[in-house]
Amino acid sequence: MKTVLVVGRDWKFRALLRAQLLEESYDALGFETLEEAAAQLVFDRKPAALVFDTTDALPGSFQAQLTALAERLPVLVAAAAGESLDAGRARLLRRPLRLEDVMAELRALLID
Repeated sequence: MKTVLVVGRDWKFRALLRAQLLEESYDALGFETLEEAAAQLVFDRKPAALVFDTTDALPGSFQAQLTALAERLPVLVAAAAGESLDAGRARLLRRPLRLEDVMAELRALLID
């Protein structure tokens, strides 16, 4: 079973996405911060992907860690429509978005 890390301070986003991932037979782990998710990489086998929701994240506080994580595994970022963000190797989705949009992009990431 492939593991997907779901990261973001918005618990509703994490819960809904994790529920959908579990429904589609993925193992889904939720974290509030990229630091917590990065720590999990030490203890667990390499996850298949990471989804990061920038809602409520402090601007600029996550950029370096996000870039480093995107070098190690596929990363999908859900960002605000007008948010200035250099996603680097990560795939970027802009709000407004639907859960179906996130899942479609994530499936494409997992196939690549």
